[in-house]
Amino acid sequence: MRFFNKIQILPLMISFFVGFFLVYILKPSPMIIFKNPSLDNAGKSTYIDRNDVCFQYIVNKVDCDKNEERITAYPIQ
Repeated sequence: MRFFNKIQILPLMISFFVGFFLVYILKPSPMIIFKNPSLDNAGKSTYIDRNDVCFQYIVNKVDCDKNEERITAYPIQ
């Protein structure tokens, strides 16, 4: 019990908060990985858009020569 009588609360709390502040400031930034859909991972990965809506891509193979009248050119944005 003599140990607890020697503890001063104010320096303990100040050093505690300074330690938390240093850990918060010096932590490494998280690495953000952008995973784009491809033919290999279509249907296996779930994506979340800005509205928090989950979706998946599904691959459908089509014959482009058969549907040539439906193909339209899109300008580069």
